Formats: sequence, C-alpha cells, structure tokens
Amino acid sequence: MDNKAYLDQIAVKGKVKSGPIFTPMLIKLIAAGVIALITMIIVGSIISGSNDKVKQTYERAYLRITNLAEENAPLSDYIEKIKDSDLRAYALSLVSSLKSTSIAVSSLSGNIGINTDKISKVVQSEEESNNSDLASSFEDAVLTGTIDNVYASKAYYQITMLLAIEAEARAKTPNQQFAQTLDLSTQDLTLLQENFKKYNQEH
Repeated sequence: MDNKAYLDQIAVKGKVKSGPIFTPMLIKLIAAGVIALITMIIVGSIISGSNDKVKQTYERAYLRITNLAEENAPLSDYIEKIKDSDLRAYALSLVSSLKSTSIAVSSLSGNIGINTDKISKVVQSEEESNNSDLASSFEDAVLTGTIDNVYASKAYYQITMLLAIEAEARAKTPNQQFAQTLDLSTQDLTLLQENFKKYNQEH
C-alpha cells in the first residue's frame, strides 16, 4: 500500500459520521419547552388579571363607602333640605352608618392591599361620576320642591348598589376584620334599605 492510499484510509476512518442537527427527539423537547413557556405566560396573565380585579373590587367598596360618608357628600349635604322628619331620621342614620364603616374600612385599607394614593383610575372615575350624578339630582330636586321623594329614591338606590359592592368584596376577601366590617355594614344597610323602601311606597 503506497503512502497516498494509506493516508486516504486513515482520513476515511477519522471522519465522524454526523446525523441531522434536529432529531425527532430534540424537536419534541423544543416543542414541549415552547408549550410550557406559553402556558406559564398565560397562567401568569390570568393570575395577574384576577388579582387586579380583586383589588379593584376592594377599591370600589372602599371608595364608595368613604365618598358617600364624606361631610360634604350629597347624602350629608342635603339632609337639612329634607322636610319629612321620619325621612330626615333615616338619612341621619344612613350617614352615621356610612361614617362608622368608612372609619373601619380606612383603617384596614393597607391590610387588604389598597394604596389610597393610587386608586385605579377606572374606579375613581366611577365614584366621581356617582357622586356628581347624586349631587345633580338633589340640586334639581331642591329647585323643583321634590327633595324628599328624590332623596328617598336615590338613597334607596345607593344602598342597594353599595350592598352589591360589599357582597362582592365580602366574597373575595380572606381578611377576617374586613369581612366582619362588611358584615356589620350590610346588617345596618339592609335595615335602612327597608326604611327607605317603605317611605318610597307610602309617598
């Protein structure tokens, strides 16, 4: 065997047979990895979205209660315009209940993840609109001499909406103090709701 033939033989033996870069097994592993990554992203988005909705539920309850309970809020501001003594008593009881709940909820805001300086813009807009519409209705009622009937009707509506908001927050919260606060508020509001309902039916 001459030198050239010998060297060619060594070269052939030294070559490593290379297969395809992407074997079926490797392709399956890559596909599994991509699917796992997508699943993690989707689950993360769902959890994040769910947490945001829960937070907004708490913010809505907090802001609705505290806004309605403010000293210059429509429910308080127009009590002196009410002529019927029974209705005025109901209104005073409602405002008193809201103020007590407002103090309790405000003290718990940090415990339930509410940053009172960074309330969701969506929730803020809803609550500002609610108070603005309420004030406008009362102002028109004063001008037309129908404040008693309008106050009773709007108070009943506000209580009904607040009960629904509190029920949603109550169902979602694991915080026992917040739950108890909402339970007490619900008891008070339910009784007051009946009073305003009765007044509306009789007038």
